Amino acid sequence: MVKVSKYGNTLSMRGYAQNNPFHRERELLGKTIKSIREKKSMTQEDLADKAASNVSYLAKIENGYVNTSVRYLIKIARGLNVKVRDLFEF
Repeated sequence: MVKVSKYGNTLSMRGYAQNNPFHRERELLGKTIKSIREKKSMTQEDLADKAASNVSYLAKIENGYVNTSVRYLIKIARGLNVKVRDLFEF
């Protein structure tokens, strides 16, 4: 089921905006984070612990469902032991 929000965004069944102007970039960022995490044999739980967050929020980032802050991206990069710019190599 697809809905349209009052802002004109197409929403998925979960209610996340799909045609947000930066939706594609959020998906690519999330896939990059997930790829780096998996290459380092880390679980979402491992990374969430290192980034002082929770698994649910990290999963939303990896799936491109949420915009996140620079501060949180720094925490993720530190948790993965990479530079922040490495998260944007997509």
